[in-house]
Amino acid sequence: MNASYLVDRLEAGALRVLSIGEMAARDAFESVFIEMPGWVVDSGSRFFWVYLLAFVVLGAVAYRIHRGAIPGTVPIDAQPSGVRGVLRYLFPRDVYTHRSAKLDYKLVLANRAFGPSVLLSRLVLGPLSVTYVATLIQEALGSLAGKSHTPSEWGPVSLVAFVIGIALVRDFSTWAVHALHHRSVLLWEFHKVHHTAEVLTPLTLYRKHPVYNFFSKVLDIAIVGPFEGVIAFLFLGEPQPMTLFGANVVFSAFHLAGSNLRHSHIWLAFGPRVSRIFMSPAGHQIHHSKAPQHWDKNFGEVFALWDWTFGTLYVAGREPEAIEFGVAGAEEEHTTLLRAYFVPFANCARIVRDSVRRLQTRYA
Repeated sequence: MNASYLVDRLEAGALRVLSIGEMAARDAFESVFIEMPGWVVDSGSRFFWVYLLAFVVLGAVAYRIHRGAIPGTVPIDAQPSGVRGVLRYLFPRDVYTHRSAKLDYKLVLANRAFGPSVLLSRLVLGPLSVTYVATLIQEALGSLAGKSHTPSEWGPVSLVAFVIGIALVRDFSTWAVHALHHRSVLLWEFHKVHHTAEVLTPLTLYRKHPVYNFFSKVLDIAIVGPFEGVIAFLFLGEPQPMTLFGANVVFSAFHLAGSNLRHSHIWLAFGPRVSRIFMSPAGHQIHHSKAPQHWDKNFGEVFALWDWTFGTLYVAGREPEAIEFGVAGAEEEHTTLLRAYFVPFANCARIVRDSVRRLQTRYA
């Protein structure tokens, strides 16, 4: 091997690294400075301007109902009145400038800029996706049925059933991955990143570890993929479901009913009957509570049906409960971005190590 060949190879490798770095930098820039601001005009985003307006309107209604009271803050009589009072109620400075909220912002930016969950999914799952699995299921059912099978045409009844059905299936997948992370001692360490939030803001929704997002995709592939494959086998062509703002009408209604209030201090309950069908913002705030009676309750996102069915539903009352958010004893675990990413792995390693030692002691 002569020197010139070695130099050429080194130059080629350096150029490749620079090219990959340039692509990564461009993707990070587009994700943070183009795609994220675009959420406001994207009807598929929870931060679509209409849903943000719903947050303000419903928050103002809650302000009137609860007379501006926020549990754990200044007394009612000390709250300012009028528009100033409503704005202070909706956006309290001590919440949005809290160290926990600042970590939310950092995680949102880092996850968007570097895409660790996307990278993990590509490395582990390869081509697997909801669409890929749905296609496999459709082709397998077609082979079993043979030429005798004739797909049905879409009609009003089947379209309504599909809209409701896909919403239920997707929401069950969300419920299942959420419950799994609470039941598994190892997965809990990754989901705990979300629960160590000491204050809630709408951006707390994205305070998630990449491992949690990865398993969310795995459950979607396993649950939503087969459902869509069966639908593709039974019916001819793509469905044209009922939409609102260009999205599934069920999810649009969910956002209009205060989805952004779920991660906030603003209490909005749906009442005892409706709360057994749909998860209210107050119901999800209960899920973030430190109080023992609230632990492992209300895993659902859109529907409360799954929690009602599996005995994990806690119905929030109309009057606000004094809730302290977070995980008792874990306040200092995720105080920085690096700790939020790496402490879960360290905790899992410790749990596995301790388990191995107990087994060794038992069978020694």
